[in-house]
Amino acid sequence: MKWKKNIGTFDSEDRVKLLSIIDSLRELGISDDIPLPQLVVVGDQSSGKSSLLEGLTGLAFPIASDLCTRFATQIVLRRAPLEHSRVKVSIIPGPEAQGNETQRAYLAAFKHTAANSDFDVEHFSSILSDAAQRMGLPKPGTEDVDDLEKRFSNHVLKIELSGPDHPHLSVVDVPGLFHNPTRYQTREDSVIIRDLIESYITDRRTIIMAVMDGRNNLANQEVFRMARAADPTGSRTVGVVTKCDALQVGEEGSILRILQNEVENLRHGWFAVKNRSAKDIKNGVSVEERHANEEKFFKTDPWCELERNRVGIKPLKAFLGKLLYEHIREEFPTLVEEITAKLLESNAELAEFGPARQTPAEQRVYLTKLVNQYETAVDRALAGTYEPSSSSNDPLKLRMHIFNANERFAKGLKEEGYLMPFRAVDDTLDDEYNHEQYSTSEAEPIYTWIRNWYRESRGASLPGTVNPEVVKSLFRQQCIAWSTISENHLSTAAAIVRNFTTALYEKTIEDETIFPRILSKVSPMIESSISAAEQQLSTILADELASTLQTINSTFPIDLQATRLARIDARLRSKGLRDTPYNTSVYSTVKGVAEFAHLSIEDQAVYEIHDLLKCYYSIAIKRFADNVVNQVVERHLLGRESPVKCFCSEQVSALSDVELAGLVADDYETSARRTEVNYKIQRLGKALEIARKANM
Repeated sequence: MKWKKNIGTFDSEDRVKLLSIIDSLRELGISDDIPLPQLVVVGDQSSGKSSLLEGLTGLAFPIASDLCTRFATQIVLRRAPLEHSRVKVSIIPGPEAQGNETQRAYLAAFKHTAANSDFDVEHFSSILSDAAQRMGLPKPGTEDVDDLEKRFSNHVLKIELSGPDHPHLSVVDVPGLFHNPTRYQTREDSVIIRDLIESYITDRRTIIMAVMDGRNNLANQEVFRMARAADPTGSRTVGVVTKCDALQVGEEGSILRILQNEVENLRHGWFAVKNRSAKDIKNGVSVEERHANEEKFFKTDPWCELERNRVGIKPLKAFLGKLLYEHIREEFPTLVEEITAKLLESNAELAEFGPARQTPAEQRVYLTKLVNQYETAVDRALAGTYEPSSSSNDPLKLRMHIFNANERFAKGLKEEGYLMPFRAVDDTLDDEYNHEQYSTSEAEPIYTWIRNWYRESRGASLPGTVNPEVVKSLFRQQCIAWSTISENHLSTAAAIVRNFTTALYEKTIEDETIFPRILSKVSPMIESSISAAEQQLSTILADELASTLQTINSTFPIDLQATRLARIDARLRSKGLRDTPYNTSVYSTVKGVAEFAHLSIEDQAVYEIHDLLKCYYSIAIKRFADNVVNQVVERHLLGRESPVKCFCSEQVSALSDVELAGLVADDYETSARRTEVNYKIQRLGKALEIARKANM
């Protein structure tokens, strides 16, 4: 013969252990992630598949005339002492329940236990009906089938049979193919069933038990075309021919050639069985009588030509048990490797989600940790401690960028902060205020400017005296550029801070979904701090430009007196007066000196205003620059309530659970995926623990 011989029907301890492990893995739902070695029965609805399963398992399968089976059924046979004989029925949740703990629990809660003797066809039918409802499917007897929301399920009904006459065997029955659509079985249903069968038989770890009606031509059996496509070499397929007793005399030859593996060559060969007919069932032929009738039938001509271990349900059952065991044993090492690899992959996937943040406690811990990391980084940045590898353009170099901006502000204020350049006592442009736009050949631009204002203010004070309001007005105009320069500096500093906070939050918060939420939360706080800085700058500008000119800086009277003396000295020297013992100048008398030093009332007032402005401006510009740097930039942009510190651990502690969830909770998709991956890790971890007990 061209098939492997069946080499025994024993149930060794290793065999029992290994089959139990695979069943445990299937119960865990490992088959959702990794294909498990399994034996799957496929065939047409009219092929005698249910009767074959009845012969294999002893279960009397009910025949639903209105609705075909709409889910797969796993039948597990276990040898057990008579006193432990029983039937257990449960549902193994399929992929459609993955990640939905409520649905999985609802399905897993479906459990029925009964003694073998009590599990008759009526009881079985009732359980099938209840299982269908639990899976959300129409139960047998449903009349309104035109608008069914769900017609099939990928959940699996598991039936465990324990008893002294059972070998250790596990087989999966899938819905049968049909070819003639009806009200209850539509063309769409046919496509769904075909896809379901393909999903099972294309799995390289599936042994295909293909069932054919002996009365039909093999070439017309669609299930064998599907099996051939899934298993081109026939290395995973076992053929079973049913209804041999229904053949007409003379038709046996073609079936015998098939059964002798001469037509469709399969590595595991073919088996022939004789099931209970409808008449047998009606006449109450028992399963035991069925076996006896089958054995007697295959001793008749021409069926007696077949090898004894290839006919009848008992040899088939023994062969399948041995085949499944050998298949599992061969695949088991690779299976354990795949479980290990899948567990590592799932752990890596879970790590990509970051720390768990599904409960308020997890969310608070997560956010507190983020904020602590952020605060530490802020302190380092404010201290000027940076990573060695960072570039000069790195926005995280906060203190450096602010320091450079402050320097540019001070320089710009000094070079461009005045309206008119002040003059030295010899009427040349003062070096500190010399600017390219002013020519040194210009005679008296600032004096002319002061003189015009002095003349326009006459009448408000006595001739020759300095009106304080004139000095105040001139000072405001002289400092007109301070507002623009300082506002530009604040804008620059604010941009530096915004860039810093954005870059640091982005670096600290790895989760792409949380980053915009945090940024959305802190952005109003950042803008509020910047707004406070703008208000502070407005206050400082008003203090300098709108208030009374005053200073208690001791350098002001000293500088003013020195300027006055220097101006007299310069005037005298311009007339030939020198610091010599023998002065021959015509102005050597007291009266002469006084006449020379004397200026007109207007000139005296102009020079006095100029010198007052110059001395006060020198003090005010330094004071203003320092105030902008310290009170505006440092206090409001870098200080305790600044944008860089606007979100801290104290605020995290004050957040409500709702606010907390709005910031860091997973979105629905991520939460569902995290739950799904967590469940997968638990499942794979348990599977690996179970698999390692095999010691293969």
